[in-house]
Amino acid sequence: MYRALIVDDQYFALLGLQQGIDWSELGVTDVFLAENVEQAIECLKQHPVDLLICDIEMPGRNGLDLLAWVKQHSPVTLTIMLTCHADFEYAQRALQHGAFHYLLKPVDYEELKKVVCEAIAGIDRQKEQQQFEALMREYRRKWEHQLPILVERFWQDILSQRVSIRPDSLQIVAQTYNLDLKPGDRYYIALLGLEQWKENLSARDETIMEYALRNLAEELLLNGLEGAILQDHVGHNLAVVYERCEGSPVSNRLEQNGRAFLSACERLLQCSLSIYISPAVHLQDIVGAYTYVTEREQRNLNSSRQVFTPVCPPSEKVLDQIPTAAPMNLFAEWATVLELGELEELDRRVKQWFSNIRGDQWSNESHRQLFHGVLFIIHTILAKKGLSLHKSEELKTLTDKENYPKHPAALQNWTMECLAATVRVLRTSNSVSSAVVAKIRQYIRSRLNQEITREELAAHVYLNPAYLSRMFKKETGLSLSDVIIQERIEEAKRLLEATEYKITDIAESVGYISLGSFSNLFKRVVGVTPQQYRARKKLE
Repeated sequence: MYRALIVDDQYFALLGLQQGIDWSELGVTDVFLAENVEQAIECLKQHPVDLLICDIEMPGRNGLDLLAWVKQHSPVTLTIMLTCHADFEYAQRALQHGAFHYLLKPVDYEELKKVVCEAIAGIDRQKEQQQFEALMREYRRKWEHQLPILVERFWQDILSQRVSIRPDSLQIVAQTYNLDLKPGDRYYIALLGLEQWKENLSARDETIMEYALRNLAEELLLNGLEGAILQDHVGHNLAVVYERCEGSPVSNRLEQNGRAFLSACERLLQCSLSIYISPAVHLQDIVGAYTYVTEREQRNLNSSRQVFTPVCPPSEKVLDQIPTAAPMNLFAEWATVLELGELEELDRRVKQWFSNIRGDQWSNESHRQLFHGVLFIIHTILAKKGLSLHKSEELKTLTDKENYPKHPAALQNWTMECLAATVRVLRTSNSVSSAVVAKIRQYIRSRLNQEITREELAAHVYLNPAYLSRMFKKETGLSLSDVIIQERIEEAKRLLEATEYKITDIAESVGYISLGSFSNLFKRVVGVTPQQYRARKKLE
């Protein structure tokens, strides 16, 4: 619905314009009248007006003065000017001031009706355009607000190889996210390897604190540098740092920022971590840089609170030091991930290992060793579950001698097909479980009265502490500190129900010297004190 304002210093002319056409037929619900410019301005201030019909010649301020005011203060209002003069100069001046149309007095009401219809159509188009522009502004605001998340997703897709890193396709995607990536630019990957929180945190609190850590990294690690902070699909906290082809090297600044960041994390977030920095690589080699830092973290079992800079100069290929023959710990690593049922992570690790083997490193011996190693993994894991590969037609076919891969290129596909088929067998039999989780729980139960650290648990299963934490949380939804508390409380509940031991003795047997600390924790987890829990169980 629309509102109109008619302005004329002659009262009967006003009434004639008000009554001369059926305004309601045109969708105009309100028709306001004004006898001079001052009244018109007051009306425009009080009501939104879509259409203004105004005489040019009026005592004092005239219609052109009102048109200029409307143009400044109510630009959405369309104006039809009226005059007794047929001189084109009047029409020209009115149109120059932004009038929609110009009519001669006395007004022909049929002509007025036709012009008003055109004006209303113009008002509709104008409103649609305004709505479109408002919508565009809102979505632009939302897009700009989401841009850091979109940039993070861009790098997540690159590192997980979900998108092509061909320069032409990458350039299109990069431009979408306002990323200025030039062919000669190089990139560092820095992995922020969390080692320990000072306080025992729940899985939820760890997630919140890791978010805080990434925000702090954006402020300190990227201080004076271009780049992005993100978390990848397996939970690594990463920085991608840009080194522009026309700029200076950034390696020294990145290392200095890394040390300042480590110090701030200890002080502000009360956590310890190490930073693993890759060599600078071009975009097409960035997956290799990612592989480099993740493997370096996994291999680090002893050093902590350090910034690990690249051990090879940037001119060398990343990870050239992979041994020719597949190492035995490779099979143990693949077996662990296979038992977790993490097919995506398994696929990544298999591709990663094969991508780092050059043709001159390959031999008949390494081919045979890897082939038999894969078969050994499959037989061992299925046997632990009481299963046989012969119960799966897919596995039976793949491991038939007639289908053994003869060439290195076929060996990678065969390896992944066999491991994927094994995961499907485990899932079908409802037997996917984590040997790592079971070992961790068993280890905790055997040492409930002792202090247990994350480093100790990681050493028990031959994994890097940060990697173990991520794997454990993904598998169970619990942090390591959560499960230590869980196991201690479960044992305390069992002793309260099955024995008459003193509560102080039970507290000590599950690792709590202070009875007050034990009672408070027990109540927080169980909902009642140890005394109340024992009394309730006796009544039951």
